[in-house]
Amino acid sequence: MPACSTMPNSRSDLRPGAPSRTRFRSGYARKSKTRPRPMHEHAHIGRDLGELAAVYEPHIHLAVARREQEPTVTAFVTEVLQRRCLPAVELVVSPGEPLAASLSCALGRMGHALTTLPGYQAWCEDLQLQVDLFSSLFELDAVGMRLATLDGPMCPRFHVDHVPCRLITTYGGRGTEWLPEEHVDRSRLGCTDLPLRALARDESICSIEPWAIALFRGEGWLGGRVGGIVHRSPHIGPETPRLLLTLDFVH
Repeated sequence: MPACSTMPNSRSDLRPGAPSRTRFRSGYARKSKTRPRPMHEHAHIGRDLGELAAVYEPHIHLAVARREQEPTVTAFVTEVLQRRCLPAVELVVSPGEPLAASLSCALGRMGHALTTLPGYQAWCEDLQLQVDLFSSLFELDAVGMRLATLDGPMCPRFHVDHVPCRLITTYGGRGTEWLPEEHVDRSRLGCTDLPLRALARDESICSIEPWAIALFRGEGWLGGRVGGIVHRSPHIGPETPRLLLTLDFVH
């Protein structure tokens, strides 16, 4: 599962209104009647998981649900980042199946004792929540999950993922950076000969806060008829690592 995106689209038709999405969409609909005008026209940022269904709105390229940090998991993440003890792990998981067992097995094969740290089970429960949410929202039978601790940017240049939609959660460290549509010059995306700062001014760059669940539309959304959200990895180094979760569509 490439970091910058090339997971194929397993659902070319993402029409809203499917039965399994009802609980997300109905909750979002109730809130949307009274919500104020958004700060950014193409991003919806709220504090309820149901508001992630806003990603189905035609003009929304990014949906974010901010969350309070869970102390037990936060302590676990801090320990993991200090020890640098989480390798890159890629799994295909199914909703409703115990994720903790699959992850523990994968970590065991790699010879890592991560599963013995306090807070590991609580972390697995939070991962399970996001897998079930993502699969339900998009009616997926399987989800591609990637976990990693990073001490450098995976994708330092602004880009759009070649996927229908990707879930990104930063558990520790700096969150993913994105650009409001009004500050995007899409003709310059992918120009590797340009300086990293050439596409956007620093003051126009927004960041997803740690623990927030973010849905990033990609170029594969609804057959590519709308642009995905332009984003990049934050500039970090060994002294500022991050722990990252991504969820993707699979075949």
